[in-house]
Amino acid sequence: MVPTASASAVIRYMMGQPLDFDPGTRYAYYHETLEKNRGRLHFKTEMWKKEEGFINSEQLGVFSEDNADLTPLFYNFHATYRESEASIDGTAASGRLQIRIRRNGAELPVLNRGLPGKAFFSSLFPVWMSRRLRELPAGSAESASIAFTAILEDNQDAGFPAETGRLQVATPDDYAKSSKSLRVLVDFNSQKSTWYLDQSGAPVRIEIPAQNTRVERVTEKQARSFLENP
Repeated sequence: MVPTASASAVIRYMMGQPLDFDPGTRYAYYHETLEKNRGRLHFKTEMWKKEEGFINSEQLGVFSEDNADLTPLFYNFHATYRESEASIDGTAASGRLQIRIRRNGAELPVLNRGLPGKAFFSSLFPVWMSRRLRELPAGSAESASIAFTAILEDNQDAGFPAETGRLQVATPDDYAKSSKSLRVLVDFNSQKSTWYLDQSGAPVRIEIPAQNTRVERVTEKQARSFLENP
């Protein structure tokens, strides 16, 4: 069976972080939601995975302006691994990103990073891509090539850098034709992937050739079956 995961997991991989699973492990994403309220977007994902006899978890909540650039506001990332616990709080203001990190109850030094213009939180990449493609003039999508800059919310080891990337709408292949999806090539942080988007702009399949990995959208019932059954 081919592993399945959320689009946010793929973004973590593309930013140079390992995926949240190894080949053959069982895992699932649940309660991944995106809400609009009072001119803001709130993205939330909760993930649990069973490994090494433990149920480890990650929760991420991201807020941005509901505008063309998805201007970053703040986020919280919380993770448990075995008996350890970590949380990261990031706040964006005046072109800067302030990051507070707590590990096992201990506060680490506060980090301050420059925030490039039009950079957005990486977990919102699928939203950004969908909106950009919908805004293209009629008949121009086939030749579209669009640059972007994103920040990975939990990339502490690399120092929370802003990374640039580019997407290119590609000629439909057999899967795109059969699924009636839009095929998009993404090159981000020297990692290449292919995204297939439905008519609403949501990903239905993501392929990462270098890792021989295919990510597909599935129902919660299918995800639970994959988690629970060998």
